[in-house]
Formats: sequence, C-alpha cells, structure tokens
Amino acid sequence: MLAEFFHQLGVGGFWLAVWNTVSVAMLGLLLIVLIASPLALLIGLVRPVRESTWFVLEFLKPIPPVALIPLGLLLWGPSPGMKLFLIVMGAVWPLLTQLIYGLKEVNGISADMARSYRLGWWLTTSRLIVPSILPFALTGMRISASIAVVIAVVTEMIGGAAGLGQNIVVAQSAGALSEMYALILAAGLLGLLINAGFRSAQKPLMFWHPSMRQEGNL
Repeated sequence: MLAEFFHQLGVGGFWLAVWNTVSVAMLGLLLIVLIASPLALLIGLVRPVRESTWFVLEFLKPIPPVALIPLGLLLWGPSPGMKLFLIVMGAVWPLLTQLIYGLKEVNGISADMARSYRLGWWLTTSRLIVPSILPFALTGMRISASIAVVIAVVTEMIGGAAGLGQNIVVAQSAGALSEMYALILAAGLLGLLINAGFRSAQKPLMFWHPSMRQEGNL
C-alpha cells in the first residue's frame, strides 16, 4: 500500500483526482461561509427570525447528505454541481450552529456599553461581535471543512462524480487493492492536512485570546 501510495504521487491522474475533490470541497466551504454568516446574524440577533426558523433548522440538520444523492443526480447528474449541492447541505450546520452559539456568548455588559456610547453598527460589529464569535467561527469552519471533504469523497464513490472517491471505486472494481488502499490513505491524509491548516491559521488570528496565550506559555 505504501509503495503504491508513493507511486501515485508521481501520477498526474492522482493529482487531478485530488484537485477535483479539494476544489469543490473548498468552493462548498466558501458558499457555506456566505450562507451561514448572515443567516446566523439574523437568527442570533433577531428574535422573530430565531423563533420562526428553529423548527426548519432542527428538521434539516439530521438529514444525511447521502440520502440526497438521488435528488442531486436527478438535478445535476454526476457533476461538480451535484457534489457542491450535497457539500453545502451537509456541512453548513457545524458553522451555522457555532456562529449562533458565539452570538449568544456576546457579553451583555459590553453590548450595553456599546449602546450607551452609541458606537454604531459598524464599530459594535467589528469590535465586539466579531471578536466574540471568532473562536466559534474558526471551530465551525474546521469541522465544516473536514465534513466537506468526507461528503465529497462519499459523493464521488456513490454518485460517480470525478475525484478520489471515484478512483477508489474504480480500483476496487478492478481488483487493484493496493491502489484502493493507497487512495484511501490519501483521502485520510488530505483530511489531516486540511485540519492542520485551519489549526495553524487559528493561532495568528486569535493571538489575543486567553486560550492561545495559555497554550504559548505551556
């Protein structure tokens, strides 16, 4: 398996499959950020929106993305569009949930002070709300990114879209077990690299946070 893995590193088709998986997963993560950020602000800050959407959100969250593959194939076929749809539907919930939790953690005294000093929407958002929700947002993005890669690979395996998942199924069908396990190893390493990338980006973005200072002292 290891010999085949290192052999795959020199094959152009392997890197094309990795690109097909990673590019759609990261595009899906970008769409998730664009969808979850304003939606979380509405749900977290506007009570009527929160009370009118909780049922829909709690209904949609438990639905596994794999169950939506037939719908995606019907609408887009085995294409990147189908994979992107399933990634967004399956990986948006960790980020959205973390952002809502982060908004709940905004210090009430600080919010009252911001209103008393009439800081305005921009200063209140940039100086109070964003720093408060940033730790939750980074955690949610890290989890959503990992889930996005998992959904991409599973969608490629079941739905037939191009990527690492499709290559795994082709290798299994051809009886090339060493290649199959090498590609599975590559998918696992890909998840580790994405997780490590988000963790490394977390330190410079949250250098001011007490948890980062304690970690640095340790």
